[in-house]
Amino acid sequence: MRLLQIHESGTFSLVEKFGDDIPPYAILSHTWGTPDEEVSFRDMQTGSGENKRGYRKLLFCGKQAADDGLRYFWVDTCCIDKTSSAELSEAINSMYMWYGAAEVCYAYLADVPSNRTFQNSRWFERGWTLQELIAPMEVIFFDEKWEPLGTRLELSKSVQGCTGIPERVFLESTSLDSFSVAQKMSWAANRGTTRVEDRAYCLMGIFGINMPLIYGEGENSFIRLQEEVMRISDDHSLFAWSSQDGRGGCLATTPLSFRDCANVVQTNHLDTLYDPPVLSSRGVQIELRFMGCGPGRRGLAILNCCEQGSADKPFAIYVQDLSRSLMQIERICRDTLTIPVRNIDPSRYSVRKLHIRTGRPNGQKADQRIFDRLSSQEWQGGSTFWTRIDTPQALFKALDLATEVDVWLLLTRPGVRINMKDISGQTALSYASSKGYEGAVRMLLAQRDIEVNLTNNLGQTPLLCAAKAGMTATVNLLLDDLRTERSKKDTERRTPLSWAAAHGRSAVVELLLHADNTQVSMEDVNKRTPLSWAAAHGRSAVVELLLHADNTQVSMGDINKRTPLSWAAAHGHSAVVELLLHADNTQVSMGDVNNRTPLSWAAAHGYSAVVELLLHADKT
Repeated sequence: MRLLQIHESGTFSLVEKFGDDIPPYAILSHTWGTPDEEVSFRDMQTGSGENKRGYRKLLFCGKQAADDGLRYFWVDTCCIDKTSSAELSEAINSMYMWYGAAEVCYAYLADVPSNRTFQNSRWFERGWTLQELIAPMEVIFFDEKWEPLGTRLELSKSVQGCTGIPERVFLESTSLDSFSVAQKMSWAANRGTTRVEDRAYCLMGIFGINMPLIYGEGENSFIRLQEEVMRISDDHSLFAWSSQDGRGGCLATTPLSFRDCANVVQTNHLDTLYDPPVLSSRGVQIELRFMGCGPGRRGLAILNCCEQGSADKPFAIYVQDLSRSLMQIERICRDTLTIPVRNIDPSRYSVRKLHIRTGRPNGQKADQRIFDRLSSQEWQGGSTFWTRIDTPQALFKALDLATEVDVWLLLTRPGVRINMKDISGQTALSYASSKGYEGAVRMLLAQRDIEVNLTNNLGQTPLLCAAKAGMTATVNLLLDDLRTERSKKDTERRTPLSWAAAHGRSAVVELLLHADNTQVSMEDVNKRTPLSWAAAHGRSAVVELLLHADNTQVSMGDINKRTPLSWAAAHGHSAVVELLLHADNTQVSMGDVNNRTPLSWAAAHGYSAVVELLLHADKT
């Protein structure tokens, strides 16, 4: 740290001090004049700054510090070498700490002739002076003639009046941690800086954040600041901003968006544990209660914050689900809304993991009065009868009768039992999977409480149901879900691959083989393999896929010692017989428990083409 040392002659010079060697010092807070008026680090080195107007600030500060028994003082204009980007970055990241460590801060209000205009000073409008007001242990205000106006504590009511900062902030016993993120942002809302980036950089110390300076990044600096705040805080009030120009997204682009947040406080719900927000490639990942409330997959993400004294009216942001699964949502309203708890109880809605895009919303403005007028019945209900039915069966009806939007809306409602089974043991997920309702499956898999591997009365999982029905896209969705048990067998010990092979679902078979080729040799209750089932049903495309898979045993006999070739021959599937005969290790004359060979089965049923193939293979 570079300081100005006061000599006995009344002059001063620059010295550098480090760590524990830094002596007690005073620090100056002021608003800058034009660059040619202020004394720079270079001026101090060359001794050429004495004729500058700003030199009088140094003279005063040095004299006042000496009168206060201090031999050192710090002034930003000349104690930082601003030609060095590395030094400037270090200084800005250390500024809050330096002001906090000072014995006293002298706040020079150059535009205040007397205490009558104290509150109108430009000093209260600048971004950098915010931390200079808050951080020091003691602040003494001086007017344009260097006459003392009073201390921060003495003038706390006036300071609160012109800054919006509560008086208790200036008490030593009050920690900034007792204020919400939104409240602290609001203190900077009406302050300006010369550089756009400094709107963010001047707040780093207040939030206890260090980050690199990138002049030229514009408003992205404020986005970066909020991202850093997310890393150290789970305070939802960070998202409780409103913007007049409609820009932003999940995060605000300027402190001005928090201008109405002076009384926004975080609420504590001891009954629910929230994971802190996380920044990902898809935006901000955050756990919130979510309420679907309109067409176009729109809803309210309920924040864990409210207006002070109004815990029954939590804030919410209006969003649209772009992915149909809450995995990619977008803030579509530039305002923060309040939820009328007298009409609707948000606690009934489950906590969901949302991914909110950091892009810019479309600037729509939602009318708070619309939400205030909603009755409980309107919130719990939907646009059609199946979403108004408050029974578990409503979800099954919606899957068959409704649009995806209605299904989505129903899934956001409280009381929907997504894992409930019907009389056949079918769940909503297994039913949607068997029907190939891809959108519905995607939405169901995104539900926090969904049980992916529940079976119906036949022991069939949603994956098996989808594989059996040949719903390729649905199978792909289920295979991509890490919770899915890919080889789970039904009551007949048949796997999804076994059923897909039997029904000739070649695209599904290919997916299943790629995901888990161990199923290819799994036997069912009758010791039949997927190849046996495919051969018996003449599924030549599937047989070809299975023959190229690892671990396929071409001549494995079932409980009756019948091979895939035996089954294909008995049913006259000549194309399958030909494929099997060209495979390695095929046993053409292998008999079953009754000593019947594939040839005898084909001959008994009169399949001459198959008989000819087998006779030729037997000779070779």
